[in-house]
Amino acid sequence: MPPDRPRERGYQAVLLMLRALSYIRTRFPFWNTSAGADHVWMMLHDEGPCFCPREIRPSILLTHYGYHASPARQFGTFDDDLFLRDGHFYRAHIGDPAEPTRCFDPHKDIVIAPWKEPSFWRGAFRIGLPEADALAGQSMAHDAAPTSLLDDMRPGLVYFAGDLGFERLSGYSHDLRQQAFALFCNPHTTTVSDCTPVAYHKPCDCECRKDLPQNCSLWQPGVNIKLHSSGYHHELSSHTFCLAFPGDGWSSRVLDAVVHGCIPVIVQDESYMFFEGSLHESGLPLDYANFSLRLREVELPQLVTRLRAVTPATIRRLRRAALWVRDYFVYKDMYNPSREERRQLLDMGRPGQDAFLLLARTLEARARAFALHHHHASRSRSWSESGWTL
Repeated sequence: MPPDRPRERGYQAVLLMLRALSYIRTRFPFWNTSAGADHVWMMLHDEGPCFCPREIRPSILLTHYGYHASPARQFGTFDDDLFLRDGHFYRAHIGDPAEPTRCFDPHKDIVIAPWKEPSFWRGAFRIGLPEADALAGQSMAHDAAPTSLLDDMRPGLVYFAGDLGFERLSGYSHDLRQQAFALFCNPHTTTVSDCTPVAYHKPCDCECRKDLPQNCSLWQPGVNIKLHSSGYHHELSSHTFCLAFPGDGWSSRVLDAVVHGCIPVIVQDESYMFFEGSLHESGLPLDYANFSLRLREVELPQLVTRLRAVTPATIRRLRRAALWVRDYFVYKDMYNPSREERRQLLDMGRPGQDAFLLLARTLEARARAFALHHHHASRSRSWSESGWTL
């Protein structure tokens, strides 16, 4: 297939972006002034920034996928979304397929939270509002919040519910969801098997992977790894830790966890999560180390041992920070034809604090840095001028 007439939707998106770039270049003077470095593009599909055309690469990319390894590795399992599927197209528009371009650049790009309907987070925000409000205006080192959501003793230890890759090609979620279920499935509710079912596994030319026996060998009470659940919100709120694995690219699990006061345990190597780095860059008094834990992918079998070693004091500190930061993972200030409903959303949690504000302040910080680099005057607004409160 000629590189200018691809069938794959990911490659078609590349050509669409290049057409948009051509329009911008010919109609406005700004692009050529900075080679696009002060422009912003959104690339939100599964491995979105991996498809970024080389001509757009100098710009700030807003994406949900913060994978930053160099050279980049392709993790997708859906043919239409494989950025290295056609080497000729990749070479023509994106980079060298023998040394794939880094997808996400932490020095200029921003991982933004995905939009979720208010119905997803509104109920959780109604619970424990006094706790969240009590944290506003306080130092994160000060420990003086009520206990309903900060209670150290949730009945469950660690939780994940969702697609476990059983109907997918092997490699989905870096094989982490499949491995987690194989090791930590509940033997009282699972039919033990000597393999994990998949749509196809190339190394063995088979549809059941014997390298991942579902034997539940590391399960302990309090560990809950399962398929999609109708009780998702309640179960998130009933566990101390919630696992954040990749999907076919990014996944919303960090957002899901913090909204419900569950401490995210991130298992995704060489990847930034939503607004990671942006929180501190924008002047907030915390970042991911304050409200989450991380395991390297090879450390997944140590999951329960590592979590059992976390002290009650640390759990309380992490959960307190998660409840404080969760406002910045949801979009409250959204268009809504009902003025009253929009006002109600803005007033939930800590009023006026949301992902839109965090994104605006992060972009403002980038704009000031760009202006200083190019010797332009730039006045930094105070937090009170922007409605930002800590």
